[in-house]
Amino acid sequence: MAHQAPNATILNSFPDTDALVESLAFFIAKAQKDSIDKKGRFTVALSGGSLPKMLRGLIGNPSIKWDKWQVFYADERVVPLEDPDSNHLACTNLLFSKVPIPKDNIHVLDTSLLDDLEELSDAYEKELIREFAQKDAARFPVFDLILLGMGPDGHTASLFPGHELLAEEDRWIAYLEDSPKPPPKRITFTYPVINHAARVVFVAAGKEKVEMLKQVLDNPEAGLPASRVKPVHPGQLYWFVDDAASAAVQYPRSPFKL
Repeated sequence: MAHQAPNATILNSFPDTDALVESLAFFIAKAQKDSIDKKGRFTVALSGGSLPKMLRGLIGNPSIKWDKWQVFYADERVVPLEDPDSNHLACTNLLFSKVPIPKDNIHVLDTSLLDDLEELSDAYEKELIREFAQKDAARFPVFDLILLGMGPDGHTASLFPGHELLAEEDRWIAYLEDSPKPPPKRITFTYPVINHAARVVFVAAGKEKVEMLKQVLDNPEAGLPASRVKPVHPGQLYWFVDDAASAAVQYPRSPFKL
């Protein structure tokens, strides 16, 4: 059994990225099976950055039931879908173009609204409402799995250090036009949405993550955005990292077995 700390954060560290990718794919497949067995669908949210390339273990995986997936983006850059900055484009190039997922199962921005951030975020929130509110009748959507990365400043999704959106408690989807990292205009899940997920997984690899990973895991009281991801009970928080990223971390590692 994996070690479970009092704050329900489970740290899995692997010798290299290949082992991480394989184990992450196994974890996702198991989460998918549990969700489909219970309710016939699997709701997933993805972020961009380095995350999409870490999902390559899903390609050609016979246990993945792509027709049961409903995919959303935990954050997205307010750009056309074919723009190089688009998270959707990255996920498409690295994953979705290589697997048989129905196009309608991937929920993208309404690109006719790119000039109106409020309308754009409201429209994406309505996409979530259509998927979750009628089926689950919850105050916030309860994703089966949200997959996140962590930036060099400790940001996650498009929730940045010191930004006013860190305090948002009501909206499901919020927008910002002053991202400290380009492009400046983005939409993002808020903490209530992230923290109501059944499972949240951070994925981080490489020695360039080592100092920030240590801060987030060993010094959560500093309040970095990634540290504020704390799923409410019975939700669970997992980190999938490689040993290069976790080299300085004191937080207890968990044994992960395929």
